[in-house]
Amino acid sequence: MQFLTLLARHPDKANATVPPVLREAEFEIVRRYYADGFVRQIWLRGDAAGACVIVEAGSIEEVAEKLDALPLAREGFLQTQSIAPLQPYPGFAPRF
Repeated sequence: MQFLTLLARHPDKANATVPPVLREAEFEIVRRYYADGFVRQIWLRGDAAGACVIVEAGSIEEVAEKLDALPLAREGFLQTQSIAPLQPYPGFAPRF
């Protein structure tokens, strides 16, 4: 099942600089998540500091666990705002 997730900068560290080593660790884990098929798409948000990520997982709990394991989340720079399960759009289905 696919989920749409919104991640945002934690307000307590909104103006804090992310250490380069932590940013590189984040990139490495996201690349691994992508290679493993968990991350399907990832975009930086245009409205706020953070990201929008479409992921594939068996449950919301699995999604939350993996997002919480990201280095920026573990160090309090990033927080998950929402995790929404996605359903197929029926408008493309054949009409009888």
